[in-house]
Amino acid sequence: MAKFLFVVPPFFGHISPTLSVGASLIANGHEVAWTGLIPLADKHIPEGGRYILPEKELAPHQEEIARILKRQDDGPSLSGPEVMKLALEETYIPFARIMVPGVSRVADDFQPDVIVNDCITFAGALVAHLKGIPCVTTTPVPPDVMGDTANSAPKIFEWQQNLIKGLQRELGIYTDEFMIHSHQMNIVFTSKEFAGFPEPEPHMKFVGPVKGRPNDTPFDWERLEKATTPKVFVSLGTLLVDIRREFFLKLIEAFGNEPITIVAATDPSVIDEWPENFIVQGFVPQADIIPKMDAVICHGGFNTVNDSFMNGLPMLITPIAYDHFHTAALIENAGCGIKVRYKRMRVADVQNAMRELLENPKYRIAAQHIRDTFNAAGGNAKAVALLEDFAVTNRVTENA
Repeated sequence: MAKFLFVVPPFFGHISPTLSVGASLIANGHEVAWTGLIPLADKHIPEGGRYILPEKELAPHQEEIARILKRQDDGPSLSGPEVMKLALEETYIPFARIMVPGVSRVADDFQPDVIVNDCITFAGALVAHLKGIPCVTTTPVPPDVMGDTANSAPKIFEWQQNLIKGLQRELGIYTDEFMIHSHQMNIVFTSKEFAGFPEPEPHMKFVGPVKGRPNDTPFDWERLEKATTPKVFVSLGTLLVDIRREFFLKLIEAFGNEPITIVAATDPSVIDEWPENFIVQGFVPQADIIPKMDAVICHGGFNTVNDSFMNGLPMLITPIAYDHFHTAALIENAGCGIKVRYKRMRVADVQNAMRELLENPKYRIAAQHIRDTFNAAGGNAKAVALLEDFAVTNRVTENA
């Protein structure tokens, strides 16, 4: 049996897939732990696993962590280059600097056979490199978000290179090769067909989405069952708090008291009075709700996108910031949905797009095709098998 240490960021969309995979590893007899930047409630950690928060090493950085997390709300107001700066220079690299000492100590204490770092949690891969621990990267979003900047935007490419190499030099890693991700294995939680990688590099393993942890949050199922109109689920994920009122006011204008049922995953207090055809709840059992829907409206957060695809549902995508635009482009390219950019979001456009999604079967057919590619990729079982084989292979190599 092996010991796996998952190094995760403070964003639940990136944590969620690791919980499913980790639970299966535990069920197979492995020892599994998680470590990160902020506390994670015990209810999220699979039974038999543990979350190790390096409080001593993180204590001096609490104000900086809070500031960086709050800064994420500025994403919708930023230009494309500004968003790239926010992500890499103001978030991922500072988080790596903050996390490395704690992750290093946790690795010394836990003695993992494999470190599994999320793709934006550079500290995991950097510590693995420094300590000679085999490393796997997990990518819960379509890769290549930035595209081929070496050819399309050489100045941006140079900026990226300098930032990452500078971080590595701070840690005593003197190489032109990026060590922030594993070069041995990258498990990507989507299909190569959807992501546009017909012939991925050997270390890129596309396994499709994995099932999240069970969510038994109470919900008004009786009210939903009574609804006889088309049902549409709406989610903005866990970030982007500041724009929720404006966003949902536009949806109310578009669909309020119309022959459509909207299930909105948001804090009800953002709007004083909701129309009768809106079912609103802050936290919902999303994986159980979406199979009962006819379409989905979301900003491009990949957990919601995956849940929609796994049920063959068309999507109205309203990209706001970060990787949302890349995901929206992939969805449109696959013929599974319609993009209405948040900053240009007019009520008539939203109404027309939803009418098209509900009435034209081509979007659902395309979404069902992507669902089939997801299922064929292997999902949770494939990800677990890859990690188990990786642990065995690297242990044999070390002992040879």
